[in-house]
Amino acid sequence: MKIYENMLLRYNEGKVVRILYENRKTSIIYVIDLDANRMPYPQKREMLVTHLKTQEVSVEDERGYNRVILEEELSESEKLKRDHAWEMIMFLIRTVENEELIYLSKYRERAIKEVCQVFKVSYNTVKNYLIRYWKGGKIRNSLLPNYFNCGGRGKERKVSGKKRGRPRLRDVHQGINVDDHIKKMFKIGLNRYYYNERNNSLKTTYELILKDFFTTEQVTQNGVTIPILPKSSELPTYHQFLYWYKKFNNLQREVSSRKGTRVYHQNYRSIIGDSTQDAGMGPATLWQIDSTVFDMYCVSSFNRDLIVGKPTLFLTIDVYSRLIVGINITFESLNSYTGAMVALANSMLPKKEFCAKYGIDIAEEDWPVACVPKRILADRGELNGKQIENAIQHLGISIQNSPPYRADYKGIIEASFHQLNLKVKPFVDGAVINGKNQSERGQSDYRLKASLTVEELYRIVIKCVLFHNNYHVLSHYIVDEMMLEDEVEKIPVKIWEHGLQNKIGQLRTLPEEVIITHLFPSDQAKITPKGVLFRKMLYASEYALKSGWFQIARIKGSSTVKICYDPRDLKHIYVFEENGLQKLALLDHLLIFSNKGLEEIEQIKKYEQEVDMKSKEKELQEKMKLFKDIEQIVKDGRQKTDVERDDSKSKSKKIKGIKENQRVERLLQRQKAMNVQQDVNLVDSDMVLGEESEDELALFRQMQALDWEDRDE
Repeated sequence: MKIYENMLLRYNEGKVVRILYENRKTSIIYVIDLDANRMPYPQKREMLVTHLKTQEVSVEDERGYNRVILEEELSESEKLKRDHAWEMIMFLIRTVENEELIYLSKYRERAIKEVCQVFKVSYNTVKNYLIRYWKGGKIRNSLLPNYFNCGGRGKERKVSGKKRGRPRLRDVHQGINVDDHIKKMFKIGLNRYYYNERNNSLKTTYELILKDFFTTEQVTQNGVTIPILPKSSELPTYHQFLYWYKKFNNLQREVSSRKGTRVYHQNYRSIIGDSTQDAGMGPATLWQIDSTVFDMYCVSSFNRDLIVGKPTLFLTIDVYSRLIVGINITFESLNSYTGAMVALANSMLPKKEFCAKYGIDIAEEDWPVACVPKRILADRGELNGKQIENAIQHLGISIQNSPPYRADYKGIIEASFHQLNLKVKPFVDGAVINGKNQSERGQSDYRLKASLTVEELYRIVIKCVLFHNNYHVLSHYIVDEMMLEDEVEKIPVKIWEHGLQNKIGQLRTLPEEVIITHLFPSDQAKITPKGVLFRKMLYASEYALKSGWFQIARIKGSSTVKICYDPRDLKHIYVFEENGLQKLALLDHLLIFSNKGLEEIEQIKKYEQEVDMKSKEKELQEKMKLFKDIEQIVKDGRQKTDVERDDSKSKSKKIKGIKENQRVERLLQRQKAMNVQQDVNLVDSDMVLGEESEDELALFRQMQALDWEDRDE
């Protein structure tokens, strides 16, 4: 039975514990009780395994213990409290030499007291933060205050005539409340005087705000115009200004705007260590991610006559074992946020279903990676940005960025790109020749030889990755003494397995919906009566039908909903709901877009538009001919009618006889149909039909006369 960090176990009596850490050498596992406010305690691995086998303990589902949280829905107060608590916890963890020591009271007490001294907080504050951090799965959002359990979530106190806050001690005047209008003045003043390179102090900024917005009149003394302020009881105080400044302020913005973005990235951003530091602790300690443009051209899967260019390959690799843990092939630009996020999601999710999409059947041990790393190293492209930092740090992952123009900082992954190109280029068509995009005079254009689609390239790359992970010998890998004693083969998967058994590093798992929420790109979709509309495609699910989404949309009109999606395959999208992510599937009549990526679907739609445009040109031309034919038929009919029209009949008589004329016309058409059927086998059918056409008027008049006679009788 495999035991992972963050796994939840439920005892038969109802107690639920979370696994925090395992020492594989001593077989001691530290767990924390989710229903009690107490510190972690040790358990023997053998005892837990025995309880699992005898079903005294069962694996608990993560749902219900971690709510899906969207960053933009959090208030500034929640973010400030969370980030402040996160600083304390990270400081506390860094004060101990080994992670296991923090679970021992002797070392933990010493570290907590040091945090109390540095951050000027009480012992119980640090203790409660630490317990919440462990119970929540060691991620930053576990430190969020539980405002969602309180009334009036996200709402500020209403402004009334009564002054809010503590009464003043030295002034009989109670002052004013800060309403929305004054808050707007504070924001404008901060942007104007504080967030710039002048480096004005907050006190000066406050005074300049008073000058700009709170002067009542100007009085001339000795020819000088002087702004006059009202009484202090009618002005916001400096402490009120400071209160709202702390609510509005963003530390990254403050440093960047006052000292420059470069200074922020150099001196204030959280980057610790070099590219291989701590990688020796074991698997999933440090991953590297990078991207490169593939040296080959691809064709479209829906029309192989269309050349779609060179795709971008994203790789994620485990530094300790050199195991390739995730891939992504896309037509996104180099260093794309979306491309990097999808590659990381692929690294953290199981691979069996992913490989099956491309017709490759594997066992779990062939690609045994579905975990969350401790740290990720990237260059200044993929993971450089506030949005990306937030997404990854919410998963409890630290980010390192290598300096610009220093590919040697990621030599491991650069070597993997080189190995992949060596394996693929000799066999594929449309490969770049000699590393040049331009062919020499007399040479054929290699781009015209392109023959592989992205799906086929995926199959090739997956097979290359499986070969690398399971069979490639790392000749230059430096093994330690234990690996030499155990005769470990220098193959990535063997090193990975040995590290899991013998190294301090261990695997940490998170629910799939948490990974998808933070790493997959998000967008807005529309709920319509026909389904959930996204990128001109419709989706539905059993949950959506039971919840009556589409009936509500038909009655009350369409509404928008936030979704996330895998850009490699838009067969499914995920909708954010209060009880978690809901998976929606393409409707059956749109399965032509199944297993196709975002770029390819856009190509298909663009191609359809081009075909439709050509067809519409032809349609318009044929419509002109149709109009001409209709005009000619109407003209002929009008001329014949004018010749045979009897103007001696009155209008009322003509109108009165319409019903009878219709009955006679029906009998005539039946008779004509019978005559045509009888004369099909005649030799001179044209002559017979011609004679009949001459007698049509006479036949009509005879039947009309008979009909009138029958009616008179």
